[in-house]
Amino acid sequence: KTMETTNAPAGTRAAKQLPKQQQKKVGANGRKCSLKKVSTALRYFLIIGGICNMTLFISINKSAPYDDGSNEMAATATTDSNKGRLMEIVSKNAEGLMNGNKGSIDNTVIKVTSKHPAKQPKDEDDNILRAYIEEPTDRDLWWNIKPLPIRNTTSESLKEIKYPQLNSCSRLLEQFPVDTAPVDDDPFLPWIHDVFPTYDGKYIQFVAQNRRRCRTGKAEGHIMVKMESQGALFQHVPIKRIPPQQKKQQNNDDNEDTEMRYRLSSHDEADDDGVSTRFICRFKPSMEETLSIHNVNYEFHAYRKTHKQLFCADCKDINSVYTSQLMFQCPVPEALQEVVREGTSVLNDYATLFVDIIPIRTPIRFGKPDRFFPPMYKDHENKKDPFNPHVEWGKDHILPRLIDSGRWANIPICKPPLIEHEPSAMEKIKKENLQLNEKGFGPKTHRLIGCVWASSEYHTRGERYNIKDGQRRLKEWLTYNFMTGFDHFYVYDNSAVHTQDSNLKPVTDLFPDKVTRVPWNAKICNNRPNNVDSPGERSSQYAAEASCKLRFGSHAEWIGAFDIDEYLVPMGKYKSVPELLDMMEDQGLNMLNFASYRAWPRRILIDKPKLLPPEKCGRWAKNCFDLTVPSNRTILQTYNCDRQPPGEKQKTMPAEKQLYNSDYVKLHFVHYSEVTELTQLNKTAMIESGRKWTYRIGTDPTSRFVDEINEGTMMHAKAVAYQDTGKWDEVCKHDKGFCRLGNPYPPGAYEAKIKVDEEGWTYNCWVNEKVENYWVPKLLDENPFLD
Repeated sequence: KTMETTNAPAGTRAAKQLPKQQQKKVGANGRKCSLKKVSTALRYFLIIGGICNMTLFISINKSAPYDDGSNEMAATATTDSNKGRLMEIVSKNAEGLMNGNKGSIDNTVIKVTSKHPAKQPKDEDDNILRAYIEEPTDRDLWWNIKPLPIRNTTSESLKEIKYPQLNSCSRLLEQFPVDTAPVDDDPFLPWIHDVFPTYDGKYIQFVAQNRRRCRTGKAEGHIMVKMESQGALFQHVPIKRIPPQQKKQQNNDDNEDTEMRYRLSSHDEADDDGVSTRFICRFKPSMEETLSIHNVNYEFHAYRKTHKQLFCADCKDINSVYTSQLMFQCPVPEALQEVVREGTSVLNDYATLFVDIIPIRTPIRFGKPDRFFPPMYKDHENKKDPFNPHVEWGKDHILPRLIDSGRWANIPICKPPLIEHEPSAMEKIKKENLQLNEKGFGPKTHRLIGCVWASSEYHTRGERYNIKDGQRRLKEWLTYNFMTGFDHFYVYDNSAVHTQDSNLKPVTDLFPDKVTRVPWNAKICNNRPNNVDSPGERSSQYAAEASCKLRFGSHAEWIGAFDIDEYLVPMGKYKSVPELLDMMEDQGLNMLNFASYRAWPRRILIDKPKLLPPEKCGRWAKNCFDLTVPSNRTILQTYNCDRQPPGEKQKTMPAEKQLYNSDYVKLHFVHYSEVTELTQLNKTAMIESGRKWTYRIGTDPTSRFVDEINEGTMMHAKAVAYQDTGKWDEVCKHDKGFCRLGNPYPPGAYEAKIKVDEEGWTYNCWVNEKVENYWVPKLLDENPFLD
């Protein structure tokens, strides 16, 4: 099933065996060659060799059969200088090439070999995703010893877990083992939620979450200690490559070892691409290795926030929201960038290129975050108490062989996001010849997009209530937002976590080319309330937001971060959100903040209450009901009753949401633009940009709150669960309690301090007149989903 031809010169017998018309020459610069029909006489072998002194390896993998009728197979080639590229798709019309079935060649790929390749383990040839678990080392026996002891793990000591269910690129986000990842068993493995190539094919982007944030209660301190390695993944390490021959000389070792090795080093000793890294990335089948880079420097951000430490041994770290999303990239070897960019290595929905992620295992660095900065931040490094890598790690700490290291193996490299999810955007790029901008982002196919994590039904924090109106809300919300000027929405559908009976696809299908549905099956790791000992960590939501921004945000100028119960309302002279963006661009703003305060559904606009049995009403024990909005009325109008007077929300708001510049913001966390271009600048770069350097990050000078009366506001139409309607007929009257049904103040009543109407109903909210008189009628005219 496999054969290899090595360094056969041009014109050799292997090449001459091919028909003349198939002997198209390929230059040393890697120009493409093509083969037409492959003769059926080559029943089990496809021999290509001796062309331009190339090294080729052919593998037939029967574990991933292609669909009948397929007529292509991929071929990659590399020259001895390792500068080859993917060859042109080779015809796969040979009848009966495998098993006598037309068009059933099984994952036939010509693989790249390196000049000094590490050997791929035989048991990984099936390309099944694997996790190799390295038993956590005893903290006292390893972490606290200086210099750091060298690990003596072997491949035999690793525990292997296979994930054969991951077998489709188009379903990667549904099939990736997010909820079954063995991160608790090996905390150095990143808790991966998403992986995809960047638009230019130069990087493989990873989106992971910090598992250490999931369980942080007082009784869970032992878990916090065990999961410290998750924090270490946010911190860079410098490393130096040790070529095989050099390692032999250093150790006087006569044993054969052709694999590249790595040594922990100082910044000055490190390789140029190893100055600031955390993972070794090994690409398959070429077995080429690159070193990862973080999307942001988390330690420098902690320094700018004046946090005493990025992580600590005896605290929760839960308030540092920027330590939730772990984002890093693997540089793609130059020889593979074109095929990755074009997505042609994915054949009939199967990946033929893969990447392993090998974490570099060093103890987490507690203490001040400025003790060990990479060179670009060296001027800010702590001179009194610096981290000394030679003292902490030793001068000759060589990492174990990759095969002996815990790792993720065979992570599939699928198509870039626009090719996979939004072909209409790719057509626009080609038609209008759109290019990357001066910052390397883009091409920009949209001006304004929205990212939303939603579900047809869901459980509120603390698992208190089950809300089931997701489909209806999404229909109206999408219609409204397209009416106000959004170009495209990316809906991360989390329905499968809560129910197998429904999802959001029936709704998203109503908006072809305007809505991209992304099935997102990751669970929340902790759905508890925020005011308890082990507060909630909505890991699925945070990862979905990071995924959307990194997958699709690069192709948009602006992103709106709002939920499906949050309505962004242009106010004053503004009649669309793009008009607000014009204003922001004129004023040099990168972020516009909208205060968030929950609105109440108006009592006179909801369906007539039908009381539920007392046992369903929870603590109230009587008079609760399912609050529903009539099918011929909009949620926008029903919930148009803000709990604060016009323009007053930001004084007492519990939260905020944003419109933000997708290129400027590097890490967005639900409510906040946490890491930006500005916060990652060192002092010299900040001054060169024309801004004053301040040690502490203050309010971003390109950010402000919106003028709620003259520019825009946000109405938060959060659903009211039936448990919160208890005793509604009592607490909503005569100012006797906290009422969640809206009874709006009439004009002048608030100023006159009139609290109840003639029937005794307590006033508790204000109607937005522009919503009532302009946006609701407009929505009714354009909403095809209302009776």
